[in-house]
Amino acid sequence: METILASCLYDPKLKTKFYIPRFTHRLLIADAWGITPGQRILDIGCGQGESCIVLALLVGPTGHITGIDIAQPEYGSPYTVKESHDYVRKSELGSRITFLRADTPSFLRDLHRPAREVFDSVALFHSLWYFPNPQSVYDLFRTLAVDAQAPRVYLCEYSYEISLEEQNVHALAAQTQRLFYRYRRPRAPGDLEQNVRAGLDQASILEAARGAGYMVIRDGKITPDPTFLEGHFEVQYVEGEKFMRRVKEEALTEAQEGEVLASLARLREAHEEWKRAGHETVRNLDIWWAVLELGA
Repeated sequence: METILASCLYDPKLKTKFYIPRFTHRLLIADAWGITPGQRILDIGCGQGESCIVLALLVGPTGHITGIDIAQPEYGSPYTVKESHDYVRKSELGSRITFLRADTPSFLRDLHRPAREVFDSVALFHSLWYFPNPQSVYDLFRTLAVDAQAPRVYLCEYSYEISLEEQNVHALAAQTQRLFYRYRRPRAPGDLEQNVRAGLDQASILEAARGAGYMVIRDGKITPDPTFLEGHFEVQYVEGEKFMRRVKEEALTEAQEGEVLASLARLREAHEEWKRAGHETVRNLDIWWAVLELGA
């Protein structure tokens, strides 16, 4: 853990509350996937590079991680994508990681040789909920299967199927964001874009993957530790002033806005009930993970 933390730009005051649970969670997923030394992995939607750091530790000095993302260099708070990537590059694990700002089709086209000769696997590490619509996820898997012929895909995403009653609040927050994103006007992502966009469920993701020719080799679910607070932060965002302002400024139809606000009201009611039961934080949804192989 110390090597991971030393490779990440973070606020020391949040080390115990935020970063250690966050990296512990990523290590659990990578362990479930079965990441081994020497692998060459393309990490799609790498964000500020936290997943790349974990993968770089596991693939060792003989492996390499290439992280790509379409985010603007100025995106992110309290540290931007550029600041975070620059810090990682100078760290102990930096030589094992390459960061590039690129969309997947353009990146693969610019390789000028089959991607399967460069990478032995692709990672989608909590990145699919960021995609703008279901078609973009279908297009991604088709690109990976047909253009890249990527033999293996590691993926993980939150599951709407709750295993604990107390996860319902996080599920409602995610569904409210997904509903709003479906109705808002299409446009390029901004600096303050929400985390849940298309927010596809497990069945839809599998449909997209299988339609492109991938089969599930292994999969499972992980129930995050109560110290993992991503779901809690999502609830805070949706209940906050910023989300409400975005809904009002979007100029949705009366019916659309009413539907979003009704979903928000259900979230608030469930959250208040949870707090009345004596709980301070929200339990995170389970994480569904899978290993896919092409034509298996």
